[in-house]
Amino acid sequence: MHYNNRKIQFLLLSLEIIYAIFIIYVIVYLNILYKTGTEEENFLTESFLNSRCPFSTNVNSHPLHSKFFFACGKEIMFFDKMFAVLRNVVFQASIANRKLSNNSELGWRHSIQTVSSHCKSQFVDIEGLHLIDPILFWMKTVEIVESLDKREEEYERRSVGFVIARHDVSNLYHTMTQVYNVVVAQLLLNIAPTCKNNRCVGLFMDKHDEHTDLQELWDALFQEKLYQGQGHRFHFDTFIFINSGYEGYLNHLRSPELPLIAEFQRYIPSLFGICDQRKLSCSSINIRVILRQDEMMNNGTIRIRERKFYNERKMLEEIQNSLPGHNVRGVRLENYPMKTQLTFISQTDFLVGVHGAGLTFALFLPEHAGVLELFPRYRDTGNVHYRTISKWRNLYYRAWQNYRAENEFPNFHTRFPVKNIVYYIMDYLDAKCKGISGIR
Repeated sequence: MHYNNRKIQFLLLSLEIIYAIFIIYVIVYLNILYKTGTEEENFLTESFLNSRCPFSTNVNSHPLHSKFFFACGKEIMFFDKMFAVLRNVVFQASIANRKLSNNSELGWRHSIQTVSSHCKSQFVDIEGLHLIDPILFWMKTVEIVESLDKREEEYERRSVGFVIARHDVSNLYHTMTQVYNVVVAQLLLNIAPTCKNNRCVGLFMDKHDEHTDLQELWDALFQEKLYQGQGHRFHFDTFIFINSGYEGYLNHLRSPELPLIAEFQRYIPSLFGICDQRKLSCSSINIRVILRQDEMMNNGTIRIRERKFYNERKMLEEIQNSLPGHNVRGVRLENYPMKTQLTFISQTDFLVGVHGAGLTFALFLPEHAGVLELFPRYRDTGNVHYRTISKWRNLYYRAWQNYRAENEFPNFHTRFPVKNIVYYIMDYLDAKCKGISGIR
């Protein structure tokens, strides 16, 4: 009996050791950044990581200005369905939850007063404007007054306030659609310099706090941010309601072009101090492959992600062996701060990825860059978000889908033939470098 007990204890101890080794392996494996070639990155230098860099643009005569329409003698402005602008506003908020028609939630009960000498009623007449939530809901709560009472002195004064109800907060594409709406408002209203000087406030009227996955983007746009659960009493010179990203131009995938895309492509990196982009060198291009991974959740469970590469390490090695002289690297972008992610992208010549939100970074690739979007057998190629972004940017773009069942493996891993990936990289080089490919 004593021998059996010792044997059981030994087995249990062995299992614990094996389990610990397995956990360590998983952590290392899921967080490793695959790279072939030298160990040190030669493009993450201080020249690309300035604290801020100058950005200026003049869009005063841009055709988009014809999209504005007005109420209350032009004291209230609407831009298409993307945002609304009020002047001389007092804002007070307290906690409350409100479900909107699009199933998003607002986290505040609030009062908004704006001064107008032209509106005939106490509230803005929004009939016929075809507004939708959340702007529709917000505009219904705006009270028109001829002047602010003496209590105005009790409110903290701010220059510009942006009201936003975030949605799909963990998805880069959908977050970027809302960020785009904010940037368009800043540019058209000529308040980008004000915001870059940290005088714009982000008021997040949603159920989320400051711990969202893509919070760094909002931190770059607004130094001062207010969330539900906090009491607020402010007087704003300019007050802007930002609509959901679904109503923004970035989500209008049938449009032949994206307005202000060149300005947006420069503006977001500039907020992170990324001022320069790589120039094409045909003899040695940077090829970056976006790797997807399962996610370890806070409760200890693992969230399974679809659309992953099968045997990605071997795949990267084979691509590198087929492209001597060029730099091939696999990156798990979500493991890095947003500033580093954008720096990687600014120095990428050819981006490869399985269909997913990470390909939204095509918005910030250099002008000469190429994109290869891969689709597993089970994914519909009719999803054209990143094809459209590449078209708007005039980037080299190709898509390839696996149709063979034998290339699909458990846990949503897909084997994409290296020869196909290399073919498109070679085609890109031939298109950009007039046949100087450097390919063996």
